[in-house]
Amino acid sequence: MITVSEETNIDFDTTAKAATEAFASKDVIFYADRIKWLYERSFGQGSMVVAAYDDHAKVGQIALLRQTICLNGERFAAVQLVDLWILKAYRSSKLLRRIYQEAERLCLAQNIRFMVTMPNEVSRPLNEYFLKLKPALLLPIRAGISIRNPRPSSKPKFSGLLNTLAKKDAVELFSAFATDAAESGLRWDGDTLFERTNDPTRVYAAHATDDLLLISSSRKTRGVEYTMLCGFFARPETVVTSARVSELVRVACRFWKRHLFIYAGINRALPALPGIALSSRLRRPMLVQLRRMGTDEMNVQFDRFQLIDADFV
Repeated sequence: MITVSEETNIDFDTTAKAATEAFASKDVIFYADRIKWLYERSFGQGSMVVAAYDDHAKVGQIALLRQTICLNGERFAAVQLVDLWILKAYRSSKLLRRIYQEAERLCLAQNIRFMVTMPNEVSRPLNEYFLKLKPALLLPIRAGISIRNPRPSSKPKFSGLLNTLAKKDAVELFSAFATDAAESGLRWDGDTLFERTNDPTRVYAAHATDDLLLISSSRKTRGVEYTMLCGFFARPETVVTSARVSELVRVACRFWKRHLFIYAGINRALPALPGIALSSRLRRPMLVQLRRMGTDEMNVQFDRFQLIDADFV
């Protein structure tokens, strides 16, 4: 008999093995330590996991990472949907519907106001059909080449690997750039940014001036190495200049020794986004799906949504 319910005692080793089997791709491997971090600490608020079991064997799941979204000066409880999978032998629309229904029930019971996700091509139509998630944002992939400035305008107050900082020092650095409740988007403060960048399988760096913070990482896709610009955060009540944005991009690229950079997102605190948007023929924009629980209204305008707001960067 297959049961579907909230999973409160997760076996991360078993989950990692089953998820890797379900995705059946050499490019998709789940690691127990990363799943534990993702579900327990990644956005600083824990998670809910809806799991399907055949007797004592886990055969499917979806994870709901707890977040806080600020909108029009108010804070709302939200979840980000990640890691939906069902083992091949158990795949059916009936089981998928049961998993989605339980996820929806948990959100309604706990007064979750928003569901958000960045789906792949498989989960996108499923999210639309079963959970009524709708397209909210299209984030073009932006790319550029950093050109060295022989006369930098100023030296950053910090530029280095985050895993070299003690927690209190990282939190202190991030706290100066905590997002304002008046700025619509995911809420970040010193503690949550620290947890988000403490992924055991990734290495992040921070680059900060008095008025702007950039979190970056070195990545490689299809043999191409580049600097990923994960997210910019402006100090509240400051005006960021284009020169400042360009300066931090150069600092990050020089730090990682990767002059090609990639960015995807929106950030209205920046006068202009870095790089040039790639043609959709080269790389499709990244889709953000959203549902505002308890209403059909979709008039949600984010001021900021960047790669760091997702689970896979």
